[in-house]
Amino acid sequence: MTSQNLHIGPDAAADRYRLLRSIGRGGEAVLYLAEIELAGGSEPVVVKVLDSKTTITPEVFDRISQKWNEQAELLRFVHRPGVVGVREHFEGPPIHRSGESSTLTGRALVLVMNHIDGLDLRDWRAERTLTTAAERREVMRTLEQLAEVLDWLHSGKATPSGRQVVHGDLSPGNVMVDAHGQATLVDFGLSKLTADHQTAEVWFTPGYAAPEVFEGKRTPGTDRYAFGAIAYFLLSGESPPASPQQLARAMAELPQIAVLDAEQRSRITALYAEEPSRRPVNLAGWMKDLRRAVVSTTTSTTSQRALQDSPPRPATPPPPVVPPQPAALPARPAEAPSQPPPYVATAPATAPTTAPVTAPDPAAAAAPAPATAPPATVPDAVPAGYGPAAYHPSPGIPAAAAAPEPPPAGKPKKKRTAVILGSAAAVVVLAVLAVLGVQLLGNKDKADAAKDGKAGGDSTPAATAPGSPTPSEPEATNGSTPEASPSPEGSPGPHAPGAVKDSNVADLTVLASVGDVDNFEVGSAKLNTTEYGAALLGSCYYGAAIEYDVNRAWSTLEFTAGIDDGSTVEQARLTISVDDKPATFSELVHLGKPVTKSLDIKGALRLRIKVEEGCKGRGNAVLAAPVLKR
Repeated sequence: MTSQNLHIGPDAAADRYRLLRSIGRGGEAVLYLAEIELAGGSEPVVVKVLDSKTTITPEVFDRISQKWNEQAELLRFVHRPGVVGVREHFEGPPIHRSGESSTLTGRALVLVMNHIDGLDLRDWRAERTLTTAAERREVMRTLEQLAEVLDWLHSGKATPSGRQVVHGDLSPGNVMVDAHGQATLVDFGLSKLTADHQTAEVWFTPGYAAPEVFEGKRTPGTDRYAFGAIAYFLLSGESPPASPQQLARAMAELPQIAVLDAEQRSRITALYAEEPSRRPVNLAGWMKDLRRAVVSTTTSTTSQRALQDSPPRPATPPPPVVPPQPAALPARPAEAPSQPPPYVATAPATAPTTAPVTAPDPAAAAAPAPATAPPATVPDAVPAGYGPAAYHPSPGIPAAAAAPEPPPAGKPKKKRTAVILGSAAAVVVLAVLAVLGVQLLGNKDKADAAKDGKAGGDSTPAATAPGSPTPSEPEATNGSTPEASPSPEGSPGPHAPGAVKDSNVADLTVLASVGDVDNFEVGSAKLNTTEYGAALLGSCYYGAAIEYDVNRAWSTLEFTAGIDDGSTVEQARLTISVDDKPATFSELVHLGKPVTKSLDIKGALRLRIKVEEGCKGRGNAVLAAPVLKR
């Protein structure tokens, strides 16, 4: 139906709503996009109509009408982001042309709801591939919104009397997502009321209906089962299987879930239990398990897949050998570079201190010696399909030295002899330079010792065993160069959580938290139109808390605090404390008014961040760009 000449309304104003087009069905009722004239303009609404023609007898219609009105009136008490607003409900003339309501027989039950401008969850998911971290965070946040609002409806907080509100027909088609990312439940299951009479079909959405729906039962457990089916749909992009056993098995086989241990998988798949009493009651808690699974396993499996898919690295040809330093002289990193040149390798203790200067005989030329250039067979170690052009030497190794060209087939011996002679000469020069360096270091040591003895009077320096390191110098064993000093405490390697390029600065969002994380997530946020790629977002409806072990290694914490622009709340209290001291930062942060702070946390062992519970709407307090500095 697309005609704009059709209307519906209560008996006193039968033409109040102009129907534009049908947009779906809910049980035996039909949904329409409609308009209402207000203050000289029109506003869109959604109208749900159950016509008496769809029922068998007037008695059945009267019974349905009473329950319909009771459920619709209950929904008028529900005011919260994430739940569609109900404007009114009434019984009146059926759909008619303008001014012709009195000419028709029959009655209609009508529910008028606010219009949500967006996509239903099925179309919203079709626009996403979940190949990026941003899209995976979107899916998690959408599910968390639905979990929060369903927990709220089921808790009795939605109505003054404490009565639970059940959706009854939860499916992707009954969830709208607007341009701001707000997910809203629409089309509450009033259609289930029509199933009370024997001739009416039990309406449900296949794959999202719990087993008890087939018996005409709809409870909070029914909504929870359907929510789990929606989670499967969003993660897989596929419709959920029809039976609980099949759905649980399909969920457990998803890549993000399959890598978990048996206990974790069991907690997640418990939502698909056939018995409603065995399903988890708290969906927000269930989402914590799912988020940990999706976020952590996605990151790790992606990294592993990248390693598996990457071609094997070609073997690096052996570089020339440098003679070792005498064992009696400890290494002096202060006098020489802490790392040898990238094209010079340290020899083992058994290596000769000099290299032969004569070329090997032709019989020995086939086997490479430690002091020779790479053999002509090295390029064969490159994986098939890559070849010399695709060869990538180790960082710092000149391409000419790392991947020599194979000798021409016609003159192999002459070419190898020239290369061997050149390499031998280079080794001799390096050996001579090394000996001169050792002598210079020895002379300098003697001069330093004499100078120290003169300055210290009769005192003598502590004896040091030959070959053992001095107390202030790194240990050097077997004449090898000293190993690079370990990274500073609190600064892990470049690929570990919490890694930063500057060891004096750390991004708090990539550090590992301590203990359980309550309603905090790491993601991007927008504060007063400024986008922050790294931020901690804490729910102010349920409250949020997170802790970090800062190990007395940091002096200051810098951050920008505020309310995420996509929130429906105006303010929230954010608290930051260290150890058992009073809060270092405890302020009401406001929407559109972020504040930038630098806190003194010198000597702190434990850092605690908390968002106080109590917001009336959906929203996140944000700690954007949190940075630790030494």
